[in-house]
Amino acid sequence: MGSYESLRDETGVTLRLSGAWTVESAASLRRELLDLLAAADVARLDLAGVDDLDATFFEMVHGACLSAARDAKPFSRTGPLSDAARRVALLSG
Repeated sequence: MGSYESLRDETGVTLRLSGAWTVESAASLRRELLDLLAAADVARLDLAGVDDLDATFFEMVHGACLSAARDAKPFSRTGPLSDAARRVALLSG
């Protein structure tokens, strides 16, 4: 299972993920993403430390994007994309 750190600065909140974020951690990821959107006017997701993920991860992030858009809140990725995240994103389309 992955771990996370929530970092607040003057421009918003960044959820920094590390480790493995797969179907086993989907409920935890969903909860953290919803908490992030509730706590911040500007939300960012940092995937630099992600070692493993799967299509479920992208489903959870897509849901967070829809929630952010509905609430007119900026939500974006920040920082470099890990090799694992890049590889699975390419395979997932």
